Amino acid sequence: MTGDVNTVPLRAAPIDGESVDSWIEELARRHRLSPSQLLPALGLPERARSIHRLIKATPEESWRRMECVAGMPEGGLRSVQLAGQAMRMTLVGGGTRFCPVCLGENGGRWLLAWRSNWAVACTRHRLLLLDSCPSCARTLRVYLPGGTEELPPGTCAYQPQHRSTRCGTDLAALSGIPAPQVALEAQDWIDGLQRDADRNGDLDSAITLDELPAVAYWLMGHEGTDWQARAAELAPGRARTTLLVLNGRLPKADAPLVAVVLDMARTVLGADHEAGVAAVRELSSGRRTRTGVVPAGMNFHRWKTMKGPFPNRFLQSIDTDMTPMDRLRFKSPTPQAGKPGNRTAETRGRHIPHLIWPDWAGLLLPLRSGFRSELFRATAATCLLIPGSSERAYRDLTTHFNRRVTSAHLSVLLQSFGDLPESGLTDVLAAFCRIADYLDTCGSPIDYQRRRERIPAHSLITWPQWRDLACEAGFHPGKSPRDDQTARGRHLHAQRHLLQLLTGADLGVDGHRFGFTGSSDHSRYVTFTHQLTLPLRSALAGHAQRILDDLEIDEPVTWSPPLDLAHGLTLPGALPSTLDTTTIRRIVIEDQRPVSEAAEVLGVHVEHVALALQHLDRPERDWSPRALPQSWKRRQAMPRIATRDFFEHEYVGANRTLHDLAAETGFSRSLLAQAARSHKIPLNKGKAPAINDPAWLRDQYHGQRKSTSTIAEELGTTQMTVNNALHRLGVTPRPPGIHSSEQMINRLDGRLAKDIRAAVEGSLGGWERLHRFQIAMVFPTLKAAAEHLGIPPRTLVVQFQRLERDIGAEIFVRSTGGTPQQPTKRGRRLLDHLEKPHIRSQMAKSIADHELDRLAEHQAAAAQQQFPRPRRSVSPFTEIPVTRLRITAAMLALLKDLMTHSDGECYGALVIDRLKRDPGNIYEQLHRLQAAGWITNRVEDDASWNSRATPGRGPGRRRTYYRLTSAGRDAILHEIARWPTRRRTRERAQSRTDG
Repeated sequence: MTGDVNTVPLRAAPIDGESVDSWIEELARRHRLSPSQLLPALGLPERARSIHRLIKATPEESWRRMECVAGMPEGGLRSVQLAGQAMRMTLVGGGTRFCPVCLGENGGRWLLAWRSNWAVACTRHRLLLLDSCPSCARTLRVYLPGGTEELPPGTCAYQPQHRSTRCGTDLAALSGIPAPQVALEAQDWIDGLQRDADRNGDLDSAITLDELPAVAYWLMGHEGTDWQARAAELAPGRARTTLLVLNGRLPKADAPLVAVVLDMARTVLGADHEAGVAAVRELSSGRRTRTGVVPAGMNFHRWKTMKGPFPNRFLQSIDTDMTPMDRLRFKSPTPQAGKPGNRTAETRGRHIPHLIWPDWAGLLLPLRSGFRSELFRATAATCLLIPGSSERAYRDLTTHFNRRVTSAHLSVLLQSFGDLPESGLTDVLAAFCRIADYLDTCGSPIDYQRRRERIPAHSLITWPQWRDLACEAGFHPGKSPRDDQTARGRHLHAQRHLLQLLTGADLGVDGHRFGFTGSSDHSRYVTFTHQLTLPLRSALAGHAQRILDDLEIDEPVTWSPPLDLAHGLTLPGALPSTLDTTTIRRIVIEDQRPVSEAAEVLGVHVEHVALALQHLDRPERDWSPRALPQSWKRRQAMPRIATRDFFEHEYVGANRTLHDLAAETGFSRSLLAQAARSHKIPLNKGKAPAINDPAWLRDQYHGQRKSTSTIAEELGTTQMTVNNALHRLGVTPRPPGIHSSEQMINRLDGRLAKDIRAAVEGSLGGWERLHRFQIAMVFPTLKAAAEHLGIPPRTLVVQFQRLERDIGAEIFVRSTGGTPQQPTKRGRRLLDHLEKPHIRSQMAKSIADHELDRLAEHQAAAAQQQFPRPRRSVSPFTEIPVTRLRITAAMLALLKDLMTHSDGECYGALVIDRLKRDPGNIYEQLHRLQAAGWITNRVEDDASWNSRATPGRGPGRRRTYYRLTSAGRDAILHEIARWPTRRRTRERAQSRTDG
């Protein structure tokens, strides 16, 4: 290029930090030219007179040409070029500020840094930069001066139209304005950011400089701050400017005004995070945010692309003003608050089970709440998808993860945390955010999505595997499934336990292969998990690891995020390890009481006790010899004991029978026989039946009414031998089943009282009913007797009704009003008979002696019972023409159901299905309502009755239909309105009694 370009004769090198326009002006001054006259020689077009365009838009080849023309080595202007291109925010209008002292010291050379909008003070001379010429009030150096005259250095080159003279003010001779400390600190902050961004390549500093204009404009829009007054404090006497938006850019502002804005921005964006959040909170108060949590007055697209500290601090400042869902999505309760990123919920969902990890469930589940534990765990797990999610449609978010959980569940759960007595919503949200951030940064050793796709198709555990695991751990495996049936009972629960252990599956989802069929099925599964012993849990965990190995999944069986993530947070739940395990063991394991009782005593949720039980061992149950765990253990020990040598020595050599060997080893004769056959040991044939006399057998079987087992025991043979003899000798066998039992067919001594024989003969449990009648008659009421015996009162009612039906007479008078129950004359005679020794001896054959000896203990307990005070009679209605009844909670539920379906008829089975109540109770209440005139009834007609008949069978019993009367409807409305007042009255009375 040097061969094609003519160089100028005189040279001028740029000084450190000089702007290119100032260097061109100095070069022109050396040649006694104006800058515009030198531009063609430098190869610059006429439009290069615009200094902003000269700095920012000069092409690369033009810079190299200028170097050649000026006689500079290649790259001599590289620093000037790069510095101009790196300027982030120039003054509005393309002008420059200046320090008069610096201008005088460097011979009128203009620095590039003065063209920055953030240049407000000279830190060297501690002066505020001047924005314009004090004589003409014009912004300086927007264009290179035109004309042909030479310009003195450091003077104002402004030339008004239609005038031949320029302003010519000597700017270097002006006196500067001392810069307050606020302006100097703001300038130091800006200079530090630019130095770190340009020289050290610090990305955070570069981002802060890029986003500073948007933050500065947002600050200027704060109506509660008088920026003009603050600027006047820095430069008294300054002219007031207007803060107007110019195409979304900062308004034209002088150095004092920019300095006070930078001072505030230094707090908002500075290194002190807490001070920045506090400042943004104060500035945001009273300013409504836009949809999507965008700061009021800030461009949405600018906000969306911001990556600096401002979004984090702004979101933290408005944290408590957002909905819980938005707080969670933007992670505003945490220092990591920010706009949602590009990470989808599906990516994080692969590391999250459908039911949140047990230890985190214990920490998050409130100690006292009405949360259903599994729905809570499912909803809490779904909450982990929300932090930082780019999806605002929470309905789609939940559908793709767990279709059981809806957006309404999420909202209700978060609102419930906020409604707790000591609100822990902020800490709960922080915990969710910390777990989500941990999963995003550190990941998880378990890919739950892969497990959810592959493990449900696995058989999990077969019946033989479950039986062996359970029996080895001393746990009964339950009933075995038939060949044509799938798993059921405890086998099914074991499969569910393994599935939840491996995948965290939510079995409450409709249509799940292992899902619950109803509330009772769910309750049985929960009871099963509570009863698992530590050895069995360990065995199931080992089996789960084998399942993973079969599927070639190299992962641990279970895992959960570290509990250290909850450090410093006050969560509403508790870890199982912090509970009183001694109390839990005493109540649940030793006393065999419900888990709910332990939870009530400790003041915690049932789920917390259930989680604690997973770490408590239960003593191994002492099973009977015939129970499956014991028989399984015997089968396992059989190969070690019942060897071929054993049979050859004991059975063949010592000529002992299988019966003797069974008594010695504890193995059954059938197992020993099976083992002997496996060792090819020939078995001895049994003795021929010794029963050959049909008359004797007929007398024993029909005459004396002995059972075949009793006859076999007396003869020393097997029951099957006696059964075969019955058929062989032509003795007619009795009907099979319970009707052939000794209690049903035996007859008592004819000398016993007639009522005793009627109550016992031909029935099961006759002596037990008579003994309970003895006990009940020493108590004032049947209810008191039932509570003492630990049985429902209705059980005694049914048993005594059976006694009266068998005897054929009433044996006691029920308690009514203020009169306790009393035996009738017939009942007193029956009690007297039961006290006689010979009848007592007969009773002892069916009832243990220690139970008979406790009659004195029952009498002592009855003596402490007080007959309840008689209830006041129910006052009649004054204006409703029906008999008023006493309303209980059960009766109220029935009345509300009748009122809900008052337009039609109903029948007993329909009401039972709607209320899920005891049939006897429902029919009794309906009869009372009909007798009192609240409802009417009619018997089903023939057409309806016959239409319900099953093909090939009769129609069954007729239905009785009930309809609410008009007066009954009025009575129900009266009782429903009065019920809350009655309940509060009872509660106050109870509190006075307790006090």
